[in-house]
Amino acid sequence: NNKVGSYDGKQYDDQLWRLVPRFQADIYTDDIFHFDNRQGSSPITRTISVTTGIVKSQSSSVTSTTTYKTSMEASIGGSKASAEFTQQLETSLSSSTTSSWSKTEKIVFTIPAGKNFKVMQHKVNFEGVIPSDSCTMMT
Repeated sequence: NNKVGSYDGKQYDDQLWRLVPRFQADIYTDDIFHFDNRQGSSPITRTISVTTGIVKSQSSSVTSTTTYKTSMEASIGGSKASAEFTQQLETSLSSSTTSSWSKTEKIVFTIPAGKNFKVMQHKVNFEGVIPSDSCTMMT
């Protein structure tokens, strides 16, 4: 069958392409170093590590609980005795993976006397519709 057809009727919303956001982005500023030298009389040198790039982490866990219960009852003459034993066993399995397209650099800062020094970094958390797409970008 080599026939090609077309539809000439009314267009409905479920027939059209829709753009759906792939990520929810959360932008924030992270304090990565702070040193207050306002009371100092000489400069202070500090070395800090700063990571830039993209880091992707994924983790999952499954927990299973099994309960074992047994009971016994005995009767001898007019006397009765019973016992019950219950044991619970919980098993847990966790998995975590991290992928990184980033670099970490050491930066040396000299904080002059009388100064309050702060180093901040912009970060963006991307939460994906598909959980394995979620990642963090550090600038």
